[in-house]
Amino acid sequence: MIPDPGGSDSGPRPPLTFELAFILAMLAPLVHMLSVLLLLSVGFRGTLPVVGMGALLAYTGIIALCAARFQRPPLEELALVRPPAIAWLAVLLLASSVVVSSELDNWVKVFFPLPEPAEAAAEAGTEAQPFLGATLAIIQLVVFPLAYELFFRGILQPLAVARVGVTPGVLLTALFSATASGLVFAGLWGLPPAFANALVLGVLRQASGSLWPPLALHALTGAITLGAQYQLFGLAGFDDTSAPHTPVEWVAGAALLTAIGFGLLYVTSRSDSSAADH
Repeated sequence: MIPDPGGSDSGPRPPLTFELAFILAMLAPLVHMLSVLLLLSVGFRGTLPVVGMGALLAYTGIIALCAARFQRPPLEELALVRPPAIAWLAVLLLASSVVVSSELDNWVKVFFPLPEPAEAAAEAGTEAQPFLGATLAIIQLVVFPLAYELFFRGILQPLAVARVGVTPGVLLTALFSATASGLVFAGLWGLPPAFANALVLGVLRQASGSLWPPLALHALTGAITLGAQYQLFGLAGFDDTSAPHTPVEWVAGAALLTAIGFGLLYVTSRSDSSAADH
C-alpha cells in the first residue's frame, strides 16, 4: 500500500536547519547561473531580462525549499514585522553608503584593473535594448531586493546568528550574499563593493529586528544605482565616468551619514535589549 504523505502518520515537518541554509547559500550563485543558461538555451534574449528572470527562478526555488520547513507563520519566520520607527530614518541615512561602496569599487579597479575582455563585455551589455529602462527598474527595484533579502537576510542570517553569534553570523551572511551578487555581475572585482553593501543590509536587519528596512534600503539603493546609470546625479566617479574617483568631500559626507545611521541602529538595538531585560 502506498503511504499517504499527508496522512496522520506523516508527523511534523522537519525544521529548517543552519546546515541546509548554509548549503543552499553556497549553491545559490551556481543555481542562478544555471537558470540563466537554461533561459538562454530555450530562446530568451537580452542580458538584463535573462539575469533577472534567472534570479527569480533560482531564488524562488531556494526559498520554497526553505519555506517547506518553516515551523512558524511565514511572515513571522521571515521577520516581516513592524520595525521601530527610527529604523526608517536609518534607511534614509544608510542609502548614502552606495557612494562609499562605489568609491571602493573605483579603488578595486585601480589596484586590480579589469581585463580587456571583461571591459568589452561590459560595454556590449550597455547597448540599447527595447524597454531597457523598465527592465532595469523592475530588476533593481523589485526582483533583486526580494530575491536576496528574503533568502539571505530573511532566512540565512537568523539561523547563522543563532548558531555562531551576532557578529560572525552577520559577516557570514554578508559574505554569502556578496558572493551571490558580486560574482554573477562583476566577477571577483565585484566582491568588495558587494560585501560592503551586504554588510550594511545585514546590520540593518539585525538591529531593526525586521526584514522591511533591508528590503526598503535595497530597493532605494537600486533606485540610486539606476539613476546613476542614466547619469542623473552628475557626480564624478559615481555616475560621471570622466573622473576615476569621487571627490573626497562627497565620500566623507556619505560615510558620515552612514555612520549616523549605524549610530541610530545601535541606540535602537540597545533600547530594545534593555526593554527585553525588564
